[in-house]
Amino acid sequence: MEKKILESKLRNLINHAWDQEVSWAGIDAWLKNFDGSFFDRDEEQLYAIFAISRFMYFGKRLVREMLKSLYRDHFFSPIRQRIRRNSGGTLDKKIIDNAFDAELRSTRFIGVGNPSESGAHLLYYFRQVNSLPKDLFADLASTLSYRKAQDRNEVVFDFRGQNITRLVFFDDLVGSGTQVTDYLSEYLSGLRQSNPTLDIRFMSLFATTSGLEKLNNQKLFNGKAMCLFELDSSFQAFDEGSRYFATCPNWFDKEKMSLITESYGKRIWPNHPLGYKNGQLLIGFSHNTPDNVPPIYWADVKDLPWAPAFLRYHKEY
Repeated sequence: MEKKILESKLRNLINHAWDQEVSWAGIDAWLKNFDGSFFDRDEEQLYAIFAISRFMYFGKRLVREMLKSLYRDHFFSPIRQRIRRNSGGTLDKKIIDNAFDAELRSTRFIGVGNPSESGAHLLYYFRQVNSLPKDLFADLASTLSYRKAQDRNEVVFDFRGQNITRLVFFDDLVGSGTQVTDYLSEYLSGLRQSNPTLDIRFMSLFATTSGLEKLNNQKLFNGKAMCLFELDSSFQAFDEGSRYFATCPNWFDKEKMSLITESYGKRIWPNHPLGYKNGQLLIGFSHNTPDNVPPIYWADVKDLPWAPAFLRYHKEY
């Protein structure tokens, strides 16, 4: 009876909150992965269906609305407010519009990772929903050229003759912050040395508290990394204060769910059975599932018969 109730709830999630972007057939195939290897099969599947009913899935429609909010709250409004302050508190819309347009034209939005990755992919929708010109979006290779300084042994970055005063790096989610740090550290250091007045920022839809702190280090974005939604430790599935399992039926044991997740996860990704760097996030998008999510939800491994509930496209930095 309990499983039937959860199935009904999950079907409603699929049809409404998840906009039918995840199929019931896919969820059903995923549940069959839990074959009783560690506990009774029916019990494992009951735990699995309950856990996935707490998964936070963001479909295309909702992601586009979040991209509007991200641009408005962390770019458009703050810059216009600063322009107004610097213009003596003017209410003249034409003055503010002209100054903002000049700042926008000298900005480039750059996806983290190569152009096919999820961050770069989302920039297309970011541009679309915010009606931004195509030429404001680029990758590092097309934006920067570099050369060795003649008088010192370091790399100098140039903007290929473009008048650029601001770079805004973009990704969908920051987990540990390690991948972004490894990818961008050398670039950011060289950019600052070559262009001391350059305004360098980072924006994402989601970021863990620890990941955001890492990116806001002085050597990285120096307080200019921001996100729409910050994920504290309560967004870790098996944290003591986990919000996913804050209210549960009497039969549910969070420790047992952790054991099920970790035990199957070790078969898939032995070093990170609860997600990359012990991420434990239960968050996914229509365009991708972060690797900070336990691999039982997204794994599609050639040598392992495992049906994923959600799709993941691996990043290449």
